[in-house]
Amino acid sequence: MVISADHRLRQVLEIHRLISQERRLDKLAALVMETVGSLLEADRSTLFLFDSELIALRSCFAQGMDGQKSIVVPLRMGLVGTALLQRQTLNLVNASRHPYFNADFDSVPGVPLDSLLAVPIFKADDGQVLGGLKLINNPSGRFTPEDELVANDAARQFAECLGSNSVEIVPVIQKLDLLHNWIEFGHGAVFRLDQGSGVLQALHLEGGANQTPLNMRLGIAGVVALTGKALMVVDAASDPRFDASFDRETGYVTRQILCVPLHDSRDEVLGVIQVINKIRGSFDAGDLDLLVSVAGIVKVALENAMHAKEEELQFHSLVDALAASIDARDPLTAGHSRRVAQIAKGIALQLKFTEQDAELLEVAAILHDYGKIGVNDAVLKKEGRLDAVEYEHIKRHAQLSHDILDKIHFARKYRSVPLIAGSHHENLDGSGYPLGLKSHEIPFMAKILSVADVFEALTADRHYRSGLPLTMAMEIIDAGIGHKFESRIVAALREYLKLCPFERSIRPVEN
Repeated sequence: MVISADHRLRQVLEIHRLISQERRLDKLAALVMETVGSLLEADRSTLFLFDSELIALRSCFAQGMDGQKSIVVPLRMGLVGTALLQRQTLNLVNASRHPYFNADFDSVPGVPLDSLLAVPIFKADDGQVLGGLKLINNPSGRFTPEDELVANDAARQFAECLGSNSVEIVPVIQKLDLLHNWIEFGHGAVFRLDQGSGVLQALHLEGGANQTPLNMRLGIAGVVALTGKALMVVDAASDPRFDASFDRETGYVTRQILCVPLHDSRDEVLGVIQVINKIRGSFDAGDLDLLVSVAGIVKVALENAMHAKEEELQFHSLVDALAASIDARDPLTAGHSRRVAQIAKGIALQLKFTEQDAELLEVAAILHDYGKIGVNDAVLKKEGRLDAVEYEHIKRHAQLSHDILDKIHFARKYRSVPLIAGSHHENLDGSGYPLGLKSHEIPFMAKILSVADVFEALTADRHYRSGLPLTMAMEIIDAGIGHKFESRIVAALREYLKLCPFERSIRPVEN
């Protein structure tokens, strides 16, 4: 059967829509792999995920197999493993005669193996292996280069789904790029509508499109946002709704426009997607239909990303509220956790941490003293040195921080917060608390937090003394190198302080 280009595109769009919309991996795997298998006319399709403990591939979906069973393939065995190790697609005829064919893992009972397409799945940013796709037996005797493109596109979509923790909107909505495979156009953009201001803000731009915010009451994009209805403009210059200000400013000539609204699940307008100037010929109804289909994918991805962003904002507001509850216990030390977080993140960035890892450390730092909620006021606010009993009492706060935070269900990227926060008083030589951890037993982020915590405590006013000058504080920290602190972390603190002078960056801190 010859599959038309239009049918193939519809199926590719359906794969994108499924991956954007479905959150349960088991259901997603079945839906997508059945769609890919049907499109490529494969006898069988399988999705494998990498099991890091076994160093093997474990089937997440295997067409025609018992749903309760999983196929486990050692990474260095078989054709899918070969595709992963070589980081390239294998498109084979007479696959059973390939030198890396392994009958124990590549054969399917009752299905003689002829043609095979194996595609690796790995993260684009760091190359981390995530899994692989396997499709076998195309009726024509081999899978075509076009089939490879479809399978590789599905693999990239799976990689985005499996490997991304990001809540950024821009990477999610770049699915507009998919249109370039089918419609060549000059400029394209996705705009998000700010309901409060009535402004369309560009989230993704191609070809030098207008980056300035657009008034919802102006131009074709504004009309589409207001009405919630798609528009195809075949002669922009003669359309009274067209806003020519961008063309006047840049010298660009807008001839044709396709613009489609992005509706959320309540049918409210989230934004618009717009493409300008078809390279060959003019836009037609078929192009508009394709853009509507892509808009269905983009709106799901955009809504998911906006929801995730809201959850992230809510999470950070709760973290701030928890920190504020500790600040309220003792006004003199109010802001301590925020300042420690600022210093710790600065150290982490000097050590070339990723923004995501630095953010994890920042959250742990904000919450590191939460266990002080269980410390008596008389001890917490004592205007003098603590005696031995009082010191043992206040030491409990580190373990309490861990135990309380461990009861919170943190998102995956924040799950180390209790461990990091609870370890901020551990020392390299094992003299710290609460567990007396040594050297490599202490989480590295907790080592950073320890330096930041001590530095802030030394330089801030306390009930029993005034804050120390920077030079004296650094002398005390330097004296702790090797038995309390790691030298590279202290060096990173010094570099951070050079970039962010002490007086301006450390205090005061706005809450």
